[in-house]
Amino acid sequence: MTIQYSSYVVTVTLLLLVVAAASSRQKLSMAAPTTLPGCPDKCGNVSIPYPFGTQDGCFLPGFQIICNHTFHPPRAFFPAEYFRSGPDMVYSKPLIRTEHVYYNNTQNGDDMPRGISSFSPVELMGVSVAEGKLQVRAPFCYKCKLNETHHSYRNTVLIYFPDRSPFFLSEQSTVLMGIGKYPITAEQRSGPSCQAYVQSLDQFVNGTCSGQGCCQATMLPQTHYDTVTMESHDHNDCTYAMLVDKSWYSFTSLDLDGDVFLRRNNASGVPVAVDFVITNHSCPRHGQQVPEGYACTGDNTICVQLPLDDDNEGYLCRCSQGYQGNPYIQNGCQDINECEKPDLYPCHGTCNNREGEYECACPAGTKGNAKEEQCTEMFPLPAKEAVGKLYMHHSMIHTPFISSAIKHIICML
Repeated sequence: MTIQYSSYVVTVTLLLLVVAAASSRQKLSMAAPTTLPGCPDKCGNVSIPYPFGTQDGCFLPGFQIICNHTFHPPRAFFPAEYFRSGPDMVYSKPLIRTEHVYYNNTQNGDDMPRGISSFSPVELMGVSVAEGKLQVRAPFCYKCKLNETHHSYRNTVLIYFPDRSPFFLSEQSTVLMGIGKYPITAEQRSGPSCQAYVQSLDQFVNGTCSGQGCCQATMLPQTHYDTVTMESHDHNDCTYAMLVDKSWYSFTSLDLDGDVFLRRNNASGVPVAVDFVITNHSCPRHGQQVPEGYACTGDNTICVQLPLDDDNEGYLCRCSQGYQGNPYIQNGCQDINECEKPDLYPCHGTCNNREGEYECACPAGTKGNAKEEQCTEMFPLPAKEAVGKLYMHHSMIHTPFISSAIKHIICML
C-alpha cells in the first residue's frame, strides 16, 4: 500500500512538472505586441511601435510615419510640408533645411561663392517607447578646402519640429559638437556655443571632447528646433559642426586629417536624439476618471507627468516596475523574468521569478540579503568543529541505541 501511494505521488508530481514546463514555454514563446492589431510594426529595418504608425488608424495624432518603398530596404520619414509665403518659407511639419556654399575659381581668379538651399524630410532611425526617445538622421555642417581650386562649405543645418509638436531635441542625449585642427566655433540658434582647436599635437586625447580638436556644448531644454552654424579660419583642411547623439561619436585624431570624417559620414548623416511626449494632456489624478484619449491604456502601466513650456501639458507612459514592453497598447507590458538577467537583477542565492518581481533567498544553512551580497554561513567554522566533535563523542557512546532505533524504524516500514 505504501509503495502504491508513493508511485501515485511521483506520477502526479511529474505530471504537474510537465504542465508547468509547457506553460513556461508557451509564455516565453508569446512575443509582446509592439503596435495595434493589423498595423505594420516595421518599415524596412526600422521598428515602428505604437504610438507611431504608417497607416490610418495605426498612430496617435502627430506620430504619423511615411514608409518610403522607393528605397531598398524601405526607409521611414516624418511627413514633410513647407511652402513659401512671400520671401519666407513656412514650415508646418518636421523637416531639415541645409545651406551649401560652393567656391570655384573663375578665369579671372575670383573665388565666387554659389549658395544653394535644400529641404528634406526628417528620417526616423529608431524608437524606444520605454525611454520616450527616438533617433533621427541629420546632415552636419562642414568646411573643406583641400586644394586651391575648389572647396565646399555647408554652413547651416536646421533641424525643425513644429512648436507644440510632441518632439523635442533631447537635452540629455543630444549635444552641439565641433571638430577641427584649426580654430572652429560651433554655434546653435539658442544655447551655448563651443570652440575647438589643436594647440599641440600631443595634447588631444582620443575619446574625449574637451576642446583639443573636439568640443561640445549642451542643448537648452524643450527645444523644438535648432540651427547649427560654424565659423572657422581659411585653411587647407576640414572642420565640422553638428548636433549629434553624444553616445554615437567618440573623438579620434584620425578625423582631423583631411576629409576622413566627411567621406565616412556625409552620405549617411549623423544620429540626433529626440524626446517625445504626449502633449495637450495630463495624467489623471488618483480616483479621477480616465480622460478620453488617455494613452496609457495597457495593464501594468504608469503615467509620468512632464512640465512643458508655454503653459502646455504632457506626459509619458511607462511600464510598471517589474514589467517591460510597450505601455501604449493592451498587453504591451509583460513580466520581466529577472532570474534570466542576473547582470541587471543580481541574485547570490536561489532565484524565483514572480509576477512583477522576483525573490532571491539564501540557501539553507546560510543567511544574508542575497540580492545585494553573498550569503554567509549561519555557523562559523569553530562552531561546526565543536558540533562535529560533540556528535562523534555522542556516536561512540550511544551507537547501540542509535542502531537499534534505526532497525525499529525499518521494521515499522
